[in-house]
Amino acid sequence: MKGAHDIKISYKKIMKFSIIICAYNAELEIENAIKSVLNQSFNDYEIIVVNDASTDNTKKIVSRYESVKLLNNEKNIKAGGARNRGIENAIGEYILFLDSDDCFTNNNVLSIINQKIIEAKNPDIIYLGFKNTQNKEYLPNENNSQKKNRLLEWKFANIWDVCWNKEFLIKNKIKFVEEKFFEDFPFYYEGIIKSNTYAYVQYPIITYTKNRKNSMTTNLNIQKISDFYNNMTILVNLNNICNESEKELLSQVILREHHNLENYFLKMI
Repeated sequence: MKGAHDIKISYKKIMKFSIIICAYNAELEIENAIKSVLNQSFNDYEIIVVNDASTDNTKKIVSRYESVKLLNNEKNIKAGGARNRGIENAIGEYILFLDSDDCFTNNNVLSIINQKIIEAKNPDIIYLGFKNTQNKEYLPNENNSQKKNRLLEWKFANIWDVCWNKEFLIKNKIKFVEEKFFEDFPFYYEGIIKSNTYAYVQYPIITYTKNRKNSMTTNLNIQKISDFYNNMTILVNLNNICNESEKELLSQVILREHHNLENYFLKMI
């Protein structure tokens, strides 16, 4: 195979989906993620792999796939910065994030999402179902997809179980915090709060790896605690763009996230 692209690419053609995969020392699993996309029956997509200064064979492995845009970071900027770079280089109308050790559940999931986009007339966000490697499923429905319930009752803040309208992200200047741990939840909650239209796919789209062995967040240190509270400040500042009902929801979200992460830290001591 020819080498994957390692440049800032700009094509005139707009595609339906950009699947962004961030990879750091992912030589053991990155091919499974890539192949789960390449095997899709729906083919109007691009794959962007952001290699975040890996020190293993991640770059060499991804370079075998000529259809993949490979962006190599000289410095490790963590998942937030890597995902921002992926978005900047994306030409898809919709953004999907896939972790390097996750994969699509079957070959038809992009078709399913595309059909939902058509039915819902290009919503800001589409909530996606997912399952873990033990086949336990977590599915959105009409009740838990409503903004209030999504913010307060849905117990996950995964950016990868949402399909994001790129124009919506750009217009609202929604970006990941860079060079920080726990970068997902400020992006996730800002996106949910600012969204006006939504749809949901009541089907498991992604198989995710629970309790990832090499996850950046599996070992506790002072930097992670500091980053968490820095990101909580970002949530507090969202208060400035919320209406009164959203401010109340945001306050409850902040209290819940503080409680959840406090429990998370205590378990790791």
